[in-house]
Formats: sequence, structure tokens, C-alpha cells
Amino acid sequence: MSTNESSPLLPTTNSEYTERRQELAGLIWMAFTSLGFSFSSLFVKLSGARFPPLEITFFRSVVQFLLAFVGCLLQGVHPFGRRDLVFGLLIRGFAGSIGLAFFYIAVTALPLADATVLFFINPIFTAILARIVLKESFGVLDMVASFSSLLGVGLVAKPEFIFGEDPTKNIDTQTRLMGVVAALIGASMSAIAYITVRKMGRGVPPLVHVVYFGAVSTIFSLFGTFIFEKPSLPDNSTQWMYLMMIGLTAFAGQVMLTKGLQLSPAGPGTLMRNLDVIFAFTFGVFIFHETPNRFTILGAVLIIGSTIVVGLHKWRLSSSSGNSN
Repeated sequence: MSTNESSPLLPTTNSEYTERRQELAGLIWMAFTSLGFSFSSLFVKLSGARFPPLEITFFRSVVQFLLAFVGCLLQGVHPFGRRDLVFGLLIRGFAGSIGLAFFYIAVTALPLADATVLFFINPIFTAILARIVLKESFGVLDMVASFSSLLGVGLVAKPEFIFGEDPTKNIDTQTRLMGVVAALIGASMSAIAYITVRKMGRGVPPLVHVVYFGAVSTIFSLFGTFIFEKPSLPDNSTQWMYLMMIGLTAFAGQVMLTKGLQLSPAGPGTLMRNLDVIFAFTFGVFIFHETPNRFTILGAVLIIGSTIVVGLHKWRLSSSSGNSN
């Protein structure tokens, strides 16, 4: 039996080819998402010494909502989407706003690398929720990766009852504990937001997601600022610039994140966000002079390694499932 040289070695269909192209595009969007959010975290860290976390959240949310609302109008998209999806969009906005606020608390309380690494246990939470909500698999490998991630969290958190007191640290124990807990709460709420986006599918334009996220987060952070914090306005143009850049870079990251989550499977999609950790370590060392110790580095390797394993495993399963249809 002879084959034409132009014939493909493996049988393919247009639908499979289109699906793979969409998944690849989604992963690229997720990679660029990391760049946007990393710069947003950088400006949050720069602003954290002057403004409380919920006030920073408020400024970011206002900018995000306005840009997304105007973007919807320019694209001819209804900013508040279809009525049958409002409930899901509100859940996504509520979970995302809480996760964002707690992540900012962690960023202002901990070294940037530590906060980012702890927050990036969220792919493990996403995998667990994907099993419950989206009926994706969660086998022995996922369990081992989850345990490995928890061990990594312990190494980054460095509880004193295990590691003893670190004489070189410049963060008191209570502040560090608050930052660790805030990062983990933020990670869990972020996972809920991710799964909600995946559950609603590709029928919701990315900017509509951002409108709801911005609107809910603005209301939440506004009340939270006056109840739990002492708000203050910027004193100079540099502080105003920091707050504006938080909103602009986060808006870009949020749009790309939603687009990426819609196109790529939950596991591989969140996998690409690991690039945030590389940026966080880079900013921490060269801008804030935060040198991570061996425990933080080992913990980061365990957490990121676990998410890579889970992401690749999910992608393999999704690929084999697609090929069997």
C-alpha cells in the first residue's frame, strides 16, 4: 500500500485541528496573562507601604470596571451579558473579588516571591473543584501532587514550631501568618472563579466577565475600606501612577486570563500561570532586594512542580479523550 507524500501521517479532522489551535491560543493568552498580573503585583507591592490592601483593590476595580464597560460598548457587546448567565457571572465576580483582596493582603504582608508562590497552589484547588464541578478526573497522581504542594506551602510558610525562629527575618510572626492565610484563601477563591468561567464556557465575551468582576469588586472593596481600614488619597503623581498602573496592567491580565480559560482546558490553562512565580522572584531580588532562602526555593519547586505535573496530566487526558471520539 502506497501513500501520497502530501498525505498526513495521522488521520485528522477539521474539528480536531480547530480545537487544538484554540487550545494552543488559550495557552498563549494565559502566558501573556502572567506578564500583566506580575506587573500589577509589582505596583501593588510598591503601593503597599502607603495604601491599605482593600483601598488598592478599590482603585484597581474601578479602573477595571470602567475600561471593560467602555470596551463592551465599543465592541457592541451588552456589558451585563445574557440574563440566564447573570448568576454565574455574579459568583465569578464575588469569588474573584475576595480572592483578589486576600492576595493583595498577602503581597503587602509577605515578600513578593513568597506571596506569589503560596497563591499559586490554586491550580491544585482548581483540579479538585474541576473533579467536583466539571467531572474531570482526579486520580492518584493528583493526590500525590496535592500532598507535595501542601508540603511546599509548609516550606514557604516556615512555621516557627517546626523551623524555629529565624533571626534574619524582617517580618514578625503574626504578620507572616496573616500573609500565609490570606494567600491560601485568595488561592481557593481564585480556583472557584476559574471553574465558574470554565463552567459557563465560551458563550460569555471576556469583557463581560471583567465588567462583573470589576463591579462586584468595587462595591466589596469600597465598603471594606471604610469598615476595616483608614482610606487616604495619594499625595503625589507617583502614587497616582502606581494605582493607575495596578488597574491598567490587571485589566489587561484579566481580559487575557478570561480568554485563555475559555479556550484552554482548566489544568493546562492554569499551568501557564506559573510564569508569575519567575517574574515574582525576579522583581523581589532586583527591585525589593528580597533574597529567598533555601526553604522558600524548595517550597516553590514543590508547588510549581506539582502544578506542572497536574497540568500535563490533565492535558494528556483531554488529548486522549479527544482522540478517542
